[in-house]
This record gives sequence, structure tokens and C-alpha cells, in this order.
Amino acid sequence: MRSAGSASLGPMFAAASFLTVALMLQPAAAQERTLTALVEDATLVSWPVLEELARDFEARHAGVRVELLSLGGASGTQDKVKFMLAGDLPLDLIRIDVTEAAAFLAEEALLDLQPHFDADVGWDPSSIFSAPLAACRDAEEHLFGLPQTFTPYVMYVNRDLLARTGLAAPGADWTWEDFLALARAGTRDTDGDGRTDEFGISLTQWLQAVVPWVWQNGGELLDAGGTRSRMDEPGFAGALAFLRELLFEERVASFDATFAGQLSQGLFQAGRALFYGPVGYWETYRFQHIDAFAWDVLPLPRGERAATSVAMGIYVVPRTAREPELAYAFLREVLCGMRYQQLMAEIGNGVPGLVAAARSESFLANPAAPPSVEVFLDVMDDARFMPPLANWRKIESLCQAELEGVLLTGATSAAAGARAMAAKTDAFLGRERARHGRRRLPSGAMALALSVSLLALGAVFLARRGPAPPAARAREERHAYGMITLWALGFVAFLFGPAVVSLVLSLCEWSPLRPFGDMGFVGGANYARLASDPTFHASLSATAAYAALAVPAGLVVALALALLLRSPSTLAGIVRTACYVPAILSPVIVAAVWRFVFDADDGLINRQLRAFGAAGVAWLREPNAVVPAFALMAVWGIGAQMLVFLAALQAIDPALEEAARVDGAGPWRRFWHVILPALTPVVLFNLVTGTIAAFQVFAQPYVMTQGGPGDASRFLVLYLYESGFRHLDMGYASAIAWVLFVILGVLSLTLLASARHWVHYAGRARG
Repeated sequence: MRSAGSASLGPMFAAASFLTVALMLQPAAAQERTLTALVEDATLVSWPVLEELARDFEARHAGVRVELLSLGGASGTQDKVKFMLAGDLPLDLIRIDVTEAAAFLAEEALLDLQPHFDADVGWDPSSIFSAPLAACRDAEEHLFGLPQTFTPYVMYVNRDLLARTGLAAPGADWTWEDFLALARAGTRDTDGDGRTDEFGISLTQWLQAVVPWVWQNGGELLDAGGTRSRMDEPGFAGALAFLRELLFEERVASFDATFAGQLSQGLFQAGRALFYGPVGYWETYRFQHIDAFAWDVLPLPRGERAATSVAMGIYVVPRTAREPELAYAFLREVLCGMRYQQLMAEIGNGVPGLVAAARSESFLANPAAPPSVEVFLDVMDDARFMPPLANWRKIESLCQAELEGVLLTGATSAAAGARAMAAKTDAFLGRERARHGRRRLPSGAMALALSVSLLALGAVFLARRGPAPPAARAREERHAYGMITLWALGFVAFLFGPAVVSLVLSLCEWSPLRPFGDMGFVGGANYARLASDPTFHASLSATAAYAALAVPAGLVVALALALLLRSPSTLAGIVRTACYVPAILSPVIVAAVWRFVFDADDGLINRQLRAFGAAGVAWLREPNAVVPAFALMAVWGIGAQMLVFLAALQAIDPALEEAARVDGAGPWRRFWHVILPALTPVVLFNLVTGTIAAFQVFAQPYVMTQGGPGDASRFLVLYLYESGFRHLDMGYASAIAWVLFVILGVLSLTLLASARHWVHYAGRARG
């Protein structure tokens, strides 16, 4: 007989069943639709307003939810978008930089929005500035996005320093000769110590900031078809020569305004540079709190002609968007709407792409803007984009060593640097043309490679296993296999399998923005390219030099600290902890601290050197000093090695040292003949692990130098990362990874093979 409780469950189950069926029968249109947008950094003051606008959009579009994701800031912004698209994460709207639009278009990663614009009766192309809108068109003149904000490059000026020179402020038509005269007058040694304290210009040195000088000098970057570089022509080389003269001959320009250092406290902010540029409107956001001096903006000085370049972000819809119609609506109504565009202008993000917003009081009468803010609009008649259908982020990375060799280190002449930049650009453009004709990797080839590799792995295991054990041990063997099963599955899934995939990828050309099966087979071309790649050679040399300095130095310092701190005392414990803390800090934090320590002008090390009468060193700007600087930083983090040595020291039998002391051995002989032989197994361990770690250094150069100056600190793993994730060349990155694997394998095996000659194990004779 059923209980009353169980009887009461019948209607509940019936109601639940009815509700479930009713929900299942609801029209699909009534279900909530999610629009995911990765278009802004959550730390900006515009984020709350964007969230408010997103809620308004939801109210106007029933059943829609807008999910805003933070784009992040600094150099990782552009990489984050690629990571998420490569991981097939849901994204309907993203923001990319105009310099990388060609890369996204080449991989067919963006949706053609022209049909949406054609069907939009409210769309008026004249509402957007013409040049930025033209940069949002593909080779077929179809729109694939709309401008976020843009900024022409201008010159910032310290008006107080300008007044102090006693010269008149330049007009809008000032020339290179006028600029040079003012820069000479503004360069001064104010305290008579023989060092320049105030510079005529803090000269920006990345490619987009250099090309205005090139265009003004009559030079060009590419030919009309975008198939050949023109960087080796006189107009380009002459502009580089003029900038090099400012830096090394006239000595009126400072070296602080590199791309890696542009967001740090520069000489212009410190009131020690008359001019700063060429640079964009974004500096308005950083400079709005300067109250120590009056600053303003000017058009760039003109050479043979007036010209400037334009930086810009573009809102686009990825090809994989789930809600392209909603994405287009959000783009038009919100991101390129009047309210949000005005807000971006108010915070100093740039010139609004919307003409009405740029002509509004929000931009022209913004209290945070410079007095001559209209300059940003006036120079647009002479503004140009670097050819939009070329991947300028990749080209700039390829040419960085030559550009910095000319402008940062002075090791390369302008003509030689221009020729090398042209050759690298032509080689890249040629590879881009050739890759479209390569044959595809056959369908199922990757699965076949994995299957064959797993069979080979199993065969090796069976061959190494030997004959079946006696019945008495078979049960133990089964238990052992059961214990390692989870580890074996993890090894196959997360190490062996990905390694096989990487090996196959190294024989292919593939971008992570394309479907995984869309690979072009190139055979050994990636490895052949490594053999002739000067950047790879420089990267390998830098990594080897770093390992040769950091590993031995780390071993010596770690062992010395362990010997000093082996005594059990409170003070020794405190010092041990202090020595170990750097080893557990985030590498990014460590890099940020040491970047300040190594600062050429105000860094802690150079201040101490000058206090003793020695000249300071440009640690991160000098090719011969940057690798030793990273090695010195690595020695600061040897706390883990110190603890390993300390544990080994405490394990040594005290009777051995006592016996040596009784026999008359002094401290040095006891260390050399008793302590060190007992520590050799630990020395080997730290040597192997330290070598592997040295060849995998990444975070420090990524944060501090971005591989510069030139390629002096472009260590192998940094170059691998840039190739695969920044420039979407995963096949080439895989080839670099396998070369690195072979190098580490050879080094590790060599060290282990040599161990029988110098490593002493307790209870075993050496031989």
C-alpha cells in the first residue's frame, strides 16, 4: 500500500513533466540569445558606460543578453584576441589594430559586413572619416569593420622649455630645418657635469612613428601593388639617416621613447624634453595630470612634403560569430554611436571615427585635451595609413633589429639598415604569396600520424618490458600498472600526443585562426628557413650566451649562499627566506622591478656607479650589455638552487669533515676534497635543470625589452611565441620548438654522460 507521501509525488512529477514539455515546445526565437563582445579594457573609465549602453541595447532587443569581456591592456591586447579565436571561444565582436587587419583577412577570420551595410537604410558612409573608413575595406572594397578611434601622429611640445629657448613657437608649416634649430637650442647640460640633462626631442622609434619622416622625405614602404618593398630607395634611407643624425651626431634626441618603453615615465613627462614624437592622441590621457609645465601639440615638421601616419583600432566581427546580425547592430548602435564615441574622446582614447563626435564639444572642448587639439583634425588632409592590406605587425617585427640598429644602437648605417629591411620585407611578401598555392595536408594525415606514433610507443614499451615475470610477481606487476595508468593516460594525452601534433605541424604551414584541418604541407621548408633566418640565428646566439653566463654564475652563487647559511640560527633562517622569496615571485613582477633597476638614466645600478665616479651603462639599450643584465637578474632568483644545495650540505656526514680537520686539512681543502665531491650529484641536478630553465627564459625579455635592442634579447622561446601566437605562423613556431627540444636533449644527455667522470655517489666507486 502506498504512503500518503509517495502518493503526493504523483501530481508533482506530472506538473514537472508538463513544464518540461512546455519549455521544449517553446519557439526557438523566445530563447535568450547571447552577444559576446571583446572590444574594451575593463580598467578604463569608459567601461561602466559601455556596460550601461549594453543594458540599453538589451532593452531594445528582447531576448538578447550582451556579455562584455575585458580586452586587457598593453601589448597583450592583440594576442588575447588571437588566443580566444584559436581556442574557438564564442566571440561575436572584437577589436583589432589596423596594422594586423591584413593578417586576419588573409586567414579569412573576419566576416564581410558589406551585405549588412547594404541592407542598412540608416547607414551613411559620410558619417565616418573617409581615410579611416577606407582602411576598413578589404581587397574587394568591402567593409569588414568600422573605426573605434584613430589618431594621426603629431609632435608634443613643452611650451615652457620652448619659451626658455628665446625662439618663437613654430607655425603649422615649420620645416625639418626649423625643427633642428629648435632641437639644438633645447638641448642643454644644465648642471655642468658633462651629461645632457634636457633634450631637444624624445624621439619615438617604432616603425609607425618613423614612416611619417619617410613619406615627408619622398619615400614609400611598398610599391603600388603591395608586392615589393621600396625601403631600399633613397627616400626611405634618407629619412633614417636624418633621424640617426639627430641621435648620434647632433645628439639632440634621447633614446627613451622606444616602443617597449613608451608607457613608462619618459623624459617629456619629466620636463626634460622640448619635443616628443611623432606620437598619437593617446598620450593626452597620460599627460592630462602634468601640472609642472604647459604642453601642447603641433603638426609634424615637413620635409619635401607634409605627411603623417595614422594609428587606429577597428571593430570587426569574426567569421565564427554566432550572432552576426546582433554584432552588426551593436557595432552601429553602440560602439559607433554618438554617446560612446564622445566618451572615448573625453577620456583621451583618440579622435572619434564618427565625424559628428569629433566635431563636438566632447572632443574639441575637452578640458583634458591640449589647447591646440584641432591639430589632430587639421593634419588629416596629409595623413596616410601604412598600406592596410599588408601585415605591418609582422613586417615591423622582422625589421626591428635593423631599425634599432640604425636608431637605438647606431651599429648599422641608414643605407645598410634600409637594404636589410627591404630584403626581409620582400622575403615575407614572397612567402605570403607562395603559401596560397601550397597543397593541403591530406585528410586523416594527422590521425594517421598519431596512430602510428601510439603503436610505436607501445612497441617500444613491449620491447623494453622483456619476458613475462614469474606467476608470483605477475600480480605485483598488474598492481604497478594500475598505479601508473592515470599517469600514462596523462602522458599520452598532454605530452606525447601534442608533441606528435607539433612534429607534424613543423612540416606544415598553418594559422591557428584557420580550421585545424586546413594545413598546407611544406615538408622541410620550415627547417630550411631556420637555417637562413638571421633572427633565429641571433635568437639562438642570445640564448646560448645567456645560458653560458647565468647557469655557472647561478651555481656558484647558490652554493656560496648555502655554505654561508648552513648554520642553524635565527639570522640564517631569515636570510635564507629572503634569498628564496625572489624564486617564488611572479616573473612579470620580477621583470618590472628589474626594469627600474636597469634604467639607464635613473636606475639603481647606474646611480650607484655614478656615486663611485664610474659611467653608467645603458643595460637594456646596449646589445653587449642586455644579455649580461638578464644573467645578473637570473642570479638574483637562485633561491631554489640554494635550498637544494643547503639540503645536500646538511645531509653530509659531519664525521667526514671532522676527520679531514684532524688530518690537518684547512677550510679550502676540506671544501675541495670532502664537501664538493659529496655535492656533485646535486651540482649535476642543478646544472641540468638550470640549463633547461635558461633555454626557456621568456617572461623577463617579453616584459622588459620585447626582444630588443635589435634581436639581442630575442631568446628562443620568445621568438617561438612571437612566431606562433603573434604572427600566426604555427608551423614555423613548431619547427623552432623541435630544434629547441633537440638542443636541450643533446645538452642534457651530454651532461649526464659526462657525470661518470666527475660525479661521486655515496657507496659507489667512480668509473
